[in-house]
Amino acid sequence: MRHYIEQQQLLSEGTTVIVGLSGGCDSMVLLHVLHRMGYRCIAAHCNFHLRSEESDHDEQFVRDFCKREDIPLVVTHFETTTYAQEQRLSIELAARELRYGWFDTLREEHQAEAIAVGHHADDQAETLLMHLVRGSGLNGLCGMHPKNGNIVRPLLCVSRKDIEHYAQQKDIPYVTDSTNIDTQYRRNYFRHEVLPLLEQVNPHIIQTLSRTCKHLQGYQHYIQAETTRLRETCLVREGDTDYIDLQQVCQCESWETWLYELLTPYGLQSDQVEQLTRSIHARHSGKHYLSASHRCLLDRTRLIIQPLYSQTEDVPSLLQRSYPRNDISAFPPADAPIVCIDADKVKGTLHLRHWQEGDTFRPIGMKGNKKLSDFFTDQKLSVFEKEAVWIVCDDERIVWVAGHRMDDRYKITAESHTILELTLQKDTTL
Repeated sequence: MRHYIEQQQLLSEGTTVIVGLSGGCDSMVLLHVLHRMGYRCIAAHCNFHLRSEESDHDEQFVRDFCKREDIPLVVTHFETTTYAQEQRLSIELAARELRYGWFDTLREEHQAEAIAVGHHADDQAETLLMHLVRGSGLNGLCGMHPKNGNIVRPLLCVSRKDIEHYAQQKDIPYVTDSTNIDTQYRRNYFRHEVLPLLEQVNPHIIQTLSRTCKHLQGYQHYIQAETTRLRETCLVREGDTDYIDLQQVCQCESWETWLYELLTPYGLQSDQVEQLTRSIHARHSGKHYLSASHRCLLDRTRLIIQPLYSQTEDVPSLLQRSYPRNDISAFPPADAPIVCIDADKVKGTLHLRHWQEGDTFRPIGMKGNKKLSDFFTDQKLSVFEKEAVWIVCDDERIVWVAGHRMDDRYKITAESHTILELTLQKDTTL
């Protein structure tokens, strides 16, 4: 394992490391080995209160062991079921979020270099099979990485059988989680039902699948580098909005694959990307796709992507300044961020809103009314851009499509007496 740690550059010699300690065979062997290798280990145990007395027994077991071996131990308790219900997560995912969130807090508190967890080669094989059966892109098929941010997996090169054999040789005690044999859990089903069948076909299936993950991780590094280069040429960011030039993407060979890689950071699922590629082939613009964090719009020759939180924007302030009519030539153009109108033609008070279906106005210079939706189409605004436009209205009609065009009926003429200057100002306070 020392060679694997050095080869993968997992830990610096003699550094402080948080070791996730459940009390099971894998984590106990991991702690034993790292402690013997001279790392300053801080054991971290989570009591998730999911197995009643068994959870408390595991906690006492690791307390006794660490006290006997003089290894620092930190224990925390989680109301996992409550958290899962509040966050609408499965128990497994809730426990994972709680565990790794706490581990990272400990790492910062103790200024540790990394968090070591006991995943091994069998876990890697199970993960690959689960992702393969569920359907996954390259990221999922790569399985677990030896190092992922602050998480390191020194046992990833070792099989479960070798770990159990080491524990027996070194007389390392451990507890057994009774739920590990429950095949209602997906991972346990693959562990106890699927892998034994595959071992009948290939006795070295664990090593084979682990080696496959390693090869795929190498391909992944190459694809990530190429995706970064492609992103630099076809993606433009304006504020919190990303624009992807589809004309450039579609010039690539197997462009559907590259599009999938470009969209992965936005959380879109593989089936959504497949729907999107079909729409691109059919030239169907205007399609929306939502992930947990972003929304994506297929808009003619580009994709427009925004974080979901951008929909809850701040309402700008409408600044108004009136003064007697003087030099008309000094007034800003009608499509400027500032507009000047005839104050005497305003009916009631001015207010801000977004556009609504059926809105009409009379663009300056026109004789008749025009639907605002048609005006937006003429301006080639995307759905997202339409949503961002603010409309200034009085009590009767639209006065100004801010940043685009004012209504002709409010223009300044030779008969105008009072000028009203309108400006939209965003709130810049923090």
